[in-house]
Order: sequence, then structure tokens, then C-alpha cells
Amino acid sequence: MTNSEMTSLSASLQSPEPGSRSGTTRKRIEKHDFPGYGTYNVHAHPPSPHLQKLAATLTSSSSSSSKLTTLEATSISGNDILSSSFYVSGLVTLTAGILAPLCLLLVGLTLYLFRSIYAETVTALPCNGGTYNVLLNCTSKQFASMAACFAIIAYITTGVVSALTAIAYLKTIVTSIDLESSTIILLFSFFILTSYGISESAFVAKIIFLGHVFTLTGLCIFGILFIGFSEENYLRENWNTEYPRVNVAGEERDGTVWTAIFYGFSSAMLGVSGFETSSQFIEEQAEGVFVKTLKNMWQGVMIFNPLLSLISFAALPIDVITANKDTVLAGTAKVIGHWIKKSLNFPEHWEVGELLSFWVSIDAFVVLAGAVLTAYVGINGLIRRMAMDRCLPQVLLWKNSVTNTDSLILFGFFALCVSQVILLDCDVEALGGVYCYAFLSVMSIFAFGNMILKVKRPSLPRLHKTSWLASIAGFLSVVTALLGNILGKPELLTYFFVYFIVIGVLVLSMFNRVNILRVILFVLREMGVEEEAWEKEPETLGGIAATRSPKWWWNRGAATQVSTSPSAAENPDETIDLETAGLLAKASPKKDQTSKRRSCFKSVVATLSSVRDVPFIFFAKHDDLYVINKAVLYVQKNEQTSKLIIVHCKSEKSGDTQTLSEHVKLIDVLYPKIKVSLLVVEGAFGIGMIEWLAQELAIPINAMFITCPDKDFTMKIQELRGMRIITY
Repeated sequence: MTNSEMTSLSASLQSPEPGSRSGTTRKRIEKHDFPGYGTYNVHAHPPSPHLQKLAATLTSSSSSSSKLTTLEATSISGNDILSSSFYVSGLVTLTAGILAPLCLLLVGLTLYLFRSIYAETVTALPCNGGTYNVLLNCTSKQFASMAACFAIIAYITTGVVSALTAIAYLKTIVTSIDLESSTIILLFSFFILTSYGISESAFVAKIIFLGHVFTLTGLCIFGILFIGFSEENYLRENWNTEYPRVNVAGEERDGTVWTAIFYGFSSAMLGVSGFETSSQFIEEQAEGVFVKTLKNMWQGVMIFNPLLSLISFAALPIDVITANKDTVLAGTAKVIGHWIKKSLNFPEHWEVGELLSFWVSIDAFVVLAGAVLTAYVGINGLIRRMAMDRCLPQVLLWKNSVTNTDSLILFGFFALCVSQVILLDCDVEALGGVYCYAFLSVMSIFAFGNMILKVKRPSLPRLHKTSWLASIAGFLSVVTALLGNILGKPELLTYFFVYFIVIGVLVLSMFNRVNILRVILFVLREMGVEEEAWEKEPETLGGIAATRSPKWWWNRGAATQVSTSPSAAENPDETIDLETAGLLAKASPKKDQTSKRRSCFKSVVATLSSVRDVPFIFFAKHDDLYVINKAVLYVQKNEQTSKLIIVHCKSEKSGDTQTLSEHVKLIDVLYPKIKVSLLVVEGAFGIGMIEWLAQELAIPINAMFITCPDKDFTMKIQELRGMRIITY
């Protein structure tokens, strides 16, 4: 293309003055709200060998050999969910009395329902984020982020409860240690460990998990023998005790069998802490591992928790269990050890009871510390995903250059955990209540998300399916447990809402940055601050002058050929590059001395423009005006951007794209506050093409959207690597 043709084309697509855009009757559009025209006839010809090389590189990097095995993934989540055995039986006994084993068994049955719910949902959308990821692909981004706030609180409380209980068991051995300071030291230790990376963390978790399963198995075997052969067990005596008095919305009432089951079941749900964690790092797991982790965790909860609770009732009077609710199993092991010594006629100086109690206490300390590790790993995956989606500040994406880990996220989590330790004064029961509110909210929302997935994404391929009956039953079960905790511990709602408000305000402020800045502009105008005259930045074909390109673009030797007309195949010399087309992501300009002297009004306008100057991509498979319109509406509602690039991957069988170009131009005129461009790429849609576009346009993959895949979709969902599904 000659210089004169370039100039003519550029001039023909220059943005008109605000308020005068062709096709709109708007009398006034602010300059900062009008991004300019899009481009509608840009054709790219990525070299096939390069696409194949990118695809091969991505396939090898995501191979199963570099990902977590079943044992490693189960260990990370299992240390959390199985560590609950050390404190949940005591807490459930406070409200259920002798029916605690039954309540823990009911929780196991509920978890069986959630095995299939999680399996269907996460295999359909195999990306990190858990509940947040499901709702992000099925509902609005705001709703997904608010739901994620519950998960964040749950992880904070999980880490604190586990750390406190670990130190409580350690105090049975070393009585002189301080509970609060030791808990903070333990939390800091795992902050350092996780800063070294998930592989090292998985190795430590695996060692802890195997030792813990061995301990619980041994304690269960000895406990069963104790129940069957000991003449000094307390089962009959405990069975005749009255049901505990319960708190019903602040009023004390006598306990009944129904209050014991209702409130006991509600408290027992604390015993499934960690079940959702596996979904937070599914991208780091090898293929097929996730479903196996769900099965392994369910089996552990179903077997160990009810059985150990029953054994504790045989070994200890019920009032001793409630008085030592944080260290029940240590006392149980001590009694069983004394019985073993007496039954086998061991020498008098052999302290078998003390030795078995010491063993259980050490294991409790280690595995509960491992549950702290689980909290760190889970929160890291969730927060990073939210930051990438611009739901949280981008500074959280900073990586430690030495260890290549998200040190800011991990340190922030450590700081929040410390605040909860101090605020709730190391009260495990209070922390357990706060955790239940958050965790049960997460599980109920996840079950709700599963039902939305069935309705809104029915064609999405999935490896497992669950029935509507199971989804509804699981949802009602956790809602019942949530209601029981609210009625039984209403005073803890204050602490819960403090954390929810703090985290929620941060998330909401990120979503409403544009609206907040517009309010500031309005206030400045009302105060009489006038906008200074300032020239618009130079515009090119896309209405925006791109200022950067990925470094490897220039090292590649030759620029990718991009055509401004459908006749590119016939006239390959008529080309420009993507930078000239104005499609590259724009870097924030460097501040100079002049910018420092800008007016307050102009500074706010510049900030507003920089927030919205982040492009997104929507892949249009067909020339469907209805779908493209829905995509634009979704972007306007959920993203703070003024740029949307419609990408069409043109194959040999595809027809002329002229009609598609006209439709995109129409959409661009209909929505004056967002610049809609069309990029036609010669080649098939695939992982190589996705990565090429991400590199060439400097747009992350999580800023790319597609319609819901169907049964004919040739790619695996995980190969989309976080690409969002926004419409049918």
C-alpha cells in the first residue's frame, strides 16, 4: 500500500468530534467516553508453521508429566478435610451430644451428593477458581466476584482454625508455649514455604498426608478393639445423658433429638473444610486426577469422622469431651493406650497411654499445619484468577523474581489471618462459626451454579453428569446447615460481615472504578473546575495510536501480513501490520513534566481513559448479528473497557466476510461508547491461533470470549486456558 493510500484510508476512518458520530442522534458525548471508530476490514495471515510450533509448545508444557498426581493433589486438599477429625467431633458434641456420630455420618452423605455436583461442574469448566469460575461463565462477573468473597473468608478462617488447633494440640506436649504468638509464627512459616512454589508444597503435603492416614487408621483399629473388649468404656453412660441445651436465635432452650440432629448436622459441616480446594488448582492437576481427589476425600470423611467420634464417646465421658473439645483425640488416645498396657500386661514403667497421646498430638499438629498449607494454595489460585480478570488490583499479579510465586497474594493472606487471630482472640468455636457461614455459602452457591450450568450451558461438553435431584438435594442440605448456624450462633454474624464488607468493598470498588471517576468529574464540574483545552492523541486506522508491541514481534524478522481490504489474497502487497491497524493493546504513556502540571480535571479524564483502554476479544464463528450484539452487551455490562475486537477465523470453506464487516460496522455505530473492530484471521481456531493472537495483540487469554461450545467442538475445554464462555 502506498503512502497516499495509507493517508487516505487513515483519514477516512478518523474519529469525528464527540457528539457528531455518524448514525447517532446523541446531542452530547463526552470526549473521554468516545473511543473513536473501529476498523472493519483487517485481514491477518499468520504463518502456519509458526502456529504449529506454538501449539506443540503449549501441548508439551501442559503434559501430565509436569502436573500433580492423584496422591499429590489429594494430599493438598486431604490434609485440610481430614484434619477436621481432630476438632470437629468436640464441636459437634456441644450441640448434638451422643448423636454426634450420626450427624457426622449425615455430613458424609451430603458430601456424596457434592461429589457428583463438583465433578460435573468442574470437568465442564476445568479452570482455577472454583465457585468463581463457574459463575463467571454462567452469570455476570459481579455476581461471580461477590460469591468469591465468601470463598476468600472461608480460606482465611480455614487457615486460622487449623493453625490454632495445631498449636492447641502442641500445647498438650509443650504447655509453656503461647497460643497466639505460636499461631502467628506457624502462619508465617507456611507463608515462607508456599513462596517457594506449589511443587515443593505438594511434596511436603504428601508426606504429611500419608503419616496422617496411618495415624487415623491405627487409632481407629485400636478404638474398635477398645469398644469391643474394654469393660471400662463410657458408651452406655454417655447414651443416657440429656441432649445439650441449644441457642435458638439468642434464646436458650432445652435440647431434643431433633435439635441435636439439626444443630449437630449444622456444626458437623465444619468437617468438610477443604473439599472445594481441589477445584481451586485444577489446572495444576494431571488429566483425570480431580474426580479421584473428590472420591478420596469423601471416603476419608465418611469413614474417619463418624468412627472417631464414636470411639471418643467410648473412651471419655461426654462432659470431658465438651470441656476439651479442641484436643478430644489426644485424650481418647491416652485412655486407649492405658487399656492396651493393662490388657497386654506391659511393664508398669511403660507409659503406653502417654506415648499414644503424644503420637496423636504430634500428628495433629503436623496435619493441621498441612491444612494451613492447603489454605495458602487455594487462596493463591483464586486471588490470582480474580486479579487477572480485573476484579482485584493488578498489583496482586506481581511475581517474586527469585521464586516466581505470587508473594503479594500470599503475604496479604498471612496478614488477614493474623488480623482474625487477634480480633477473635484465638476462640476456635467463634472462628468455626465464621467459617461455617462462609464455607456453607460457598457450597450452596456452587450447587446453585451447577443448576445454572445445566440451564444456560446445556451443550457444554462434560465428563460427568449429576441428576437434578442430586443438585437440589445438595443445595437444600447446605442451606439447612447454614440456617442452623445462623440460628445457633447469631452473635458471630458481626465478625463475618466485617470481613465480608472489607473484601466486598475492595471488589466493588474495582468494578466501579469508571463510575467512581465519572462521579469525581461531575463533582469537579459542580465545583466550577473547567476542563482545559487539550489535544487528542494522534489516531490511526483504529482511532488509537498503539505505542508498543511484544518484543518478539520485532525479533521475528518479518511482520505479519494484515490487509485492509478483502482482496488481500489477490494483492498480498497491499498490507499493513497490526500495530498500524490500531489493534494492539495500548501501553500507558510515560509521565513527563508537562503531565505533572495537568489540571485535576484532565488527570481524572486521563485515569478514566487508561482504565477503559484495555481491549477484549470475542471470537465470532459465524456472521450472526444477534450473537455479536449479545457479546457487546455483555462486555459493556461486565467489563470496564472501550475496545472490543471481533475475531473471525476464516477457513477455506468460509464464504465472503463482507456482510460480517457491515454488521460489525453497524454494531460499532449503535454503541458509541465502545469501539468495535473486526479482525479476520486466515486459519482454523485452535490453541496455536489463540496463543498467536494473545502475543500479537498483547491481550491475555482470559480477556478473550467465545460462545458456548457444543458436542462438535474439536478442542478440549482445558485447552481454552481460561477463555470465558459468555453466551450460547
